[in-house]
Amino acid sequence: MSDAQTRPRAFFDLFIDGQATQDDVDDHVSAWHDSGDEEQRPLAEFLGMTEEEYGIWMMDRRLLPELALARRPGAPTIVSLITDRVRRMRAGNDPLDRTALFSLGHWLKARGIDA
Repeated sequence: MSDAQTRPRAFFDLFIDGQATQDDVDDHVSAWHDSGDEEQRPLAEFLGMTEEEYGIWMMDRRLLPELALARRPGAPTIVSLITDRVRRMRAGNDPLDRTALFSLGHWLKARGIDA
């Protein structure tokens, strides 16, 4: 039996299918940490995210719904979803968003987007 057949579904796949919530991710991260040498995959892969998705999620964990939406057929691109989110965050002017705005702003700027 292959590893793909014996491994449980990744968190992000469960989240996209509505079988997990954002709150469940901490349990999956803990499972990765607790797996020791048994688990050889990087955390991003273990969670079922691409490196780009994981990087965005690390900048602002509240972006999980946008990351999931971007995977759906016909959905806006992750860049457009993040651009919209950054614009809403800036309009809200919440001091708690400053760190995420800084990181996401640089991420967008690296892609030629001025949000």
